[in-house]
Amino acid sequence: SCAGSSSDQEIQPVDLGMTSTIAPYYSDGNLTLYQVNVPVPLPVRRPTQAELQSLGAAPAGTPYPRAPFLTDGDESLEVHYVVSNLDAAPHTIWMLIDPWNEFVRYNPGVTVVSDDETDPNFGYDLSFYVDGNSRVEGDLTSDDMEEVAIKLAAAENVISQAAAISTQAMAGNGTDPTTLVNHIFNPQNWSNTNDPLFTPWVPPVIAGLTGFDLGLRSVNAPANVAVEITIQIQDLNGNRLVAETSTDQIGIPPTVISPPEARF
Repeated sequence: SCAGSSSDQEIQPVDLGMTSTIAPYYSDGNLTLYQVNVPVPLPVRRPTQAELQSLGAAPAGTPYPRAPFLTDGDESLEVHYVVSNLDAAPHTIWMLIDPWNEFVRYNPGVTVVSDDETDPNFGYDLSFYVDGNSRVEGDLTSDDMEEVAIKLAAAENVISQAAAISTQAMAGNGTDPTTLVNHIFNPQNWSNTNDPLFTPWVPPVIAGLTGFDLGLRSVNAPANVAVEITIQIQDLNGNRLVAETSTDQIGIPPTVISPPEARF
């Protein structure tokens, strides 16, 4: 890989495991989730005060408090993953990517649909059926990861206007904001397909990813499973990345956003 201080980096592997003795992450009468998460910060440089002042106001149609320092065009990300089932029995395993940008960290939670139904809200969630004592591997391409940044920006737009959207939905003039956010984050839906529930919420400027929460999920029963990821990141701007060990990173954003009806 390239040197850690270079504009092109391969970040040290991130490992995450779940054991069959784990306590439920969420449980009610309808649904029990077993889940583990780990934060994965990307080596994005913290802007200087002078740079912040020069960024200016947020562009029209964006949900940000100011113009982003890092946009999706400033970086290229690829993620290679290996999901392993350490049990003899097969399992359906969910790998979760809950993204961050410099402004917000996305935490999906669950939505109680009715007395008889509770559903996990979508992050960028991929499910794998993994045979016993085996593994699956694959890649999230640069296009996939750019789409994750777009999904976060569109969801942020919806959540920032949730009160007005809810009022319209109650009057029969649209879809409620939690349904919109779930539709946007569903990996089957893409921003470039003129989807009427997604594309209109995509802002004209997209904040780049500064990290994400990597997760593993098993539904209704725990499992002995693991995931390992490696990340390749390229600085397309030329001055947005620092060494992986640098203390001058943006880090975890302090503001957490979730679908309006989310429970935890």
